[in-house]
Amino acid sequence: MTGWNDRRWAWGAGVEFRLLGAFEAWSGGARVPLGGARAECLLAVLLLERNRAVMVERLVEAAWGEQPPMTAATQVRKIVADLRRRLPGGAGLIVTDGAGYRAVVHDEQTDLGMFDRQVRLAREADDAAGVIEHLTAALSLWRGPALAGIDSPVVHAAVAVLNERRIAAADQLMETRLSMGAARELVADLRALLDEYPLRETTRCQLMLALYRSGRQAEALRVYDDGRRLLAEELGIDPGPELMQLHERILRNEPELDVVPHAPQETAVPQALPYDMADFVGRVEEQRRISEFVGDQAGKGLMIVAVDGMAGVGKTSLLVHMAHRLADGFPDGQFYVDLLGYAVDRKPMDPVEALGTVLRQAGVPRDELPDDLSARAVLWRMRTAGRQIMVLLDNVVDSAQVRALLPGSSDGLVMITSRSRLTGLDGTLSLSLAPPPTDEGLELVVGILGADRVDREPEAARELVTACDHLPLAIRIACTRLHNRERWTIRYLVDRLHDEERKMSELAVGDRSVAAAIGLSYDALEPGHQRVFRLLGLVPATEVDVHAVAALADMALTRAETVLEDLLDMRLVVQLAPGRYGLHDLVHSLARALVGRIEPAGLRTIAVHRLLDYQLCAANAAADRLVHRRVRPRPRYLYPPAQLPRLHTRSAAVTWFDAECGGLLAAVRGATDNELHDHVCHLSEALHPYLRLRGRMHDMLWVHEHSLESARAAGDRKLEGRALHRLTAPHWHFGRLGQAFECAEQALAVARETGDVLQHRVAEAVIGKLLNEFGRFTEALPYHRAAARDSHQLDLSCEVAVLVNYASAQAAVQDFSAARLTLDSALRLAKDTGSASDEVLVLARYADVCRREGNLDEAGELGSSATSLLRHLGNQAQAAWASNLLGRVHYERGELDVALERHNRARKLAEDIGFRVEIARALDGAARVLADRSDAGGAAANWRIALRHFEEMGVPEAAVVRQGLAAVS
Repeated sequence: MTGWNDRRWAWGAGVEFRLLGAFEAWSGGARVPLGGARAECLLAVLLLERNRAVMVERLVEAAWGEQPPMTAATQVRKIVADLRRRLPGGAGLIVTDGAGYRAVVHDEQTDLGMFDRQVRLAREADDAAGVIEHLTAALSLWRGPALAGIDSPVVHAAVAVLNERRIAAADQLMETRLSMGAARELVADLRALLDEYPLRETTRCQLMLALYRSGRQAEALRVYDDGRRLLAEELGIDPGPELMQLHERILRNEPELDVVPHAPQETAVPQALPYDMADFVGRVEEQRRISEFVGDQAGKGLMIVAVDGMAGVGKTSLLVHMAHRLADGFPDGQFYVDLLGYAVDRKPMDPVEALGTVLRQAGVPRDELPDDLSARAVLWRMRTAGRQIMVLLDNVVDSAQVRALLPGSSDGLVMITSRSRLTGLDGTLSLSLAPPPTDEGLELVVGILGADRVDREPEAARELVTACDHLPLAIRIACTRLHNRERWTIRYLVDRLHDEERKMSELAVGDRSVAAAIGLSYDALEPGHQRVFRLLGLVPATEVDVHAVAALADMALTRAETVLEDLLDMRLVVQLAPGRYGLHDLVHSLARALVGRIEPAGLRTIAVHRLLDYQLCAANAAADRLVHRRVRPRPRYLYPPAQLPRLHTRSAAVTWFDAECGGLLAAVRGATDNELHDHVCHLSEALHPYLRLRGRMHDMLWVHEHSLESARAAGDRKLEGRALHRLTAPHWHFGRLGQAFECAEQALAVARETGDVLQHRVAEAVIGKLLNEFGRFTEALPYHRAAARDSHQLDLSCEVAVLVNYASAQAAVQDFSAARLTLDSALRLAKDTGSASDEVLVLARYADVCRREGNLDEAGELGSSATSLLRHLGNQAQAAWASNLLGRVHYERGELDVALERHNRARKLAEDIGFRVEIARALDGAARVLADRSDAGGAAANWRIALRHFEEMGVPEAAVVRQGLAAVS
């Protein structure tokens, strides 16, 4: 193999590029001028992403950084046009691809492509000599710092990755040459490498070992001392455990250090297993199940263990680890074949080639191998008959690929890894691997970085596991980057991983990449499936149901389910429930990157609209089941969905919202980011009944604040008024009564301006309710009266609430007969709704009116009726409100134990959802009971907290609490 300067042009007339040194283009033995620094920068970025599209925005960033001129995109196009003129074959070399450009080059046209090819050949080499040959050829292509002379942050980031790959190849080359006994010859090369990377402990270990094996023990120890001093001065740390252990072993002159392993020869007992990771951790349950299976089935026939899971989840690591643990039980040989089910540049290995591999491992000379499948399968079964062997088959596509490889032994063990669950292999122990839990991932971090480093940043280490989506491959790559960058803290890398745009590039080191691993599963999909997977990148949440995917991809529901099930088989999605699927964060990141790079902007926009229209239509259908006679604005659907989930009952609607709420909130966020104002407003409206039911007031506040901003941005005054009205609920809930009142007054003003009679009455009802809270009952009555007059136009539940609040004001001004009549009307409506929540509202207020009248027996009866319904309430806010009212009734009746129980229950419910008004009232009610029991200390403690709440809310109840506090102090 020769380097760059000695090879000959392989593709005829054209151009060659040198990236691994000063950036240059050559053609016909002469250098091609590229037209200036920016042209060189843009061409370098295209070549770094060879045969992949690079968006114009990315090229602008590369050439101008964070502050490009307004004409940057135009200048990029001019530079590309000029490059096409300057470069031989330029029109075919740089092609337009969507909203960007793509460099179409062969590996032989760039020294980087040739480097990648040689590294790949080294991985595939059968012996150490082949590894050395290909890695030497790869490293000979470097003529200095990669892309020297190009000043661009984008290029600098790529150069850092290239340097990592170069040093990884150099490490492997040195390690392989050491294993072949070339210690003396390596000393000079290792010294040069260590001069270039003085903080690399791996290189320092290799140099120490080479010197020791060359009879230069004192020099080896001096290399250690120099390293220890350098690490202390530069980083303030001690050498790592590997370096310190080697130092101690050299001091002890351990004989094992002189042993030079040689390349394995073909023997009668094959031992072809890959090396077991020294830092393997976790998977305790899976290890137990495999061990028990092998123990129980031994001697009963061929044993098969198949492990499936997504890319990077640790399937191979687990089975290699188990293979080494179980190897003693299979003394006639251990075989290994990578069936290349998901290789980047090769088709899956066919059974003929795979049989050739295991037969060669079994000692069959290459020239004695039969040509056809059946003959090789027979020979394999004959060779393995009656022998206790283990076969590890890695990266299997399906059962058909491995059937011919099953040995002719009843005492054998076959272990298989695949991304999809295999069927058709009888008697198989099948295990599906999910990403491990945080603690197990943390063990892996400790194993790679060391306990000391993790102990300095324990929280950041846990966040690192989460940022890597618990995926072992991602954790290993992230920790390797940290290990190779002693100045980086764990927190620094975690922060970098939070940057969505560069997350995938951070999780790559050497020839290992999370994006590449997951991308292999994507590459194996048919084009239609690939499109659906890409479109999942447009979903703002990491969960989605089959109806949403059908709308997103504009396909039939049955077709969408088929595609999703196929993606599940490829472990690109996980199944959360029938018809519901999730994406791991890293898989979702890949989908986002692919859809942004491949799908045209116009089609992305349409797909997003289809998804949002489905979510809005389904959310409205579910909300209509939660609120009787729901009154709402009618959105305009550009792409109405063909089919919705079955939402025919209130229970089904609540269940649907429980599953979809996170996705709907993410949809509001996405619609806000994309300035889709109508969708923001209407989605917020649809979410309101569910958020109120579940007491999710923080989410309610968030969505309606966004709704208000969107309505104002769209100039839609009616939607603005509705958003203002909706905001009164969370403000009141959190005790911000002044802000609630301000929103209600603004909503009333908008309703008057727009002539919206219904919203006018709604705003009046809210103002009346808030005036009740402020104790301004006489002032509240006209608002209640006006709202009650037209309440029949409202949702039934709203009509009930309007009448209950009206009765509260009437009772407060001692008009008890009017209050009773109002509550009679409210109770009839509550019966019509069939809603326990509505009935509790009325009965609890009725009991309170009777209490105020002094009719404690009737109050008790009504309170009992309300209590029997409380357990059916899903609305914690209403349950807390009713419990406090009923507690007051029991207190007046002298039932102190029951009263205290009601107030304590109300407090717990209110505190769970941050319902400040009812927290304070529960504390006040409990204090009254404790004071009557002569527990002055307990009463005072409760009243002090209640007083703080009431004072900050500005309500008159503060004065009553002050009196109680004064009485017990």
